[in-house]
Amino acid sequence: MRAEHVFRLLAALAAAGMAPVASAQTASPPVRTDAREQIPPALIGAWKLSLAESRFPEGRAPKMQYRIFDYTADGMLLVDYLTASASGTLTSGNWTSAFDGSWRAEYMRPYGSTPYAMVQLIKRDEFTLDLKAAKKGVVFETGQFVIAPDGKTLTFSFVAGGATTVAVYHPWNLTD
Repeated sequence: MRAEHVFRLLAALAAAGMAPVASAQTASPPVRTDAREQIPPALIGAWKLSLAESRFPEGRAPKMQYRIFDYTADGMLLVDYLTASASGTLTSGNWTSAFDGSWRAEYMRPYGSTPYAMVQLIKRDEFTLDLKAAKKGVVFETGQFVIAPDGKTLTFSFVAGGATTVAVYHPWNLTD
């Protein structure tokens, strides 16, 4: 009698399109929906700009810049930055990424709670993250973060306003 109930249950599931199906195909890897599963581990932490190794358009090199990459409680990447511009003006800001192609707000202190721009970050491979930034729906910056395989260098190359910048960072111990 028990086998008959199991058979009926399986038949009802099959009729509803919910029955398990045996397959000879290789299962696909699970889709990663949480950014914490996609963030290159070497990226997480604090990074300090190396002015000597970086290339900026004439007159645009900052005096210093720090970036901190971390996780958010809801499974995204959080990017914080602090910059002292060439003129000495301090600016800080942050943005998040879900690595799903969505556009996320970037906030900068001079703009308060009004988003400065919208940022999209997509993981290309284990070492490369492609970035786009837009204002009012128009992309004004494209670039990529590349982490060296040894995890000791982060390069952010981008084009904004027709000018190319290559910013090179190294892990920062928060003391210098």
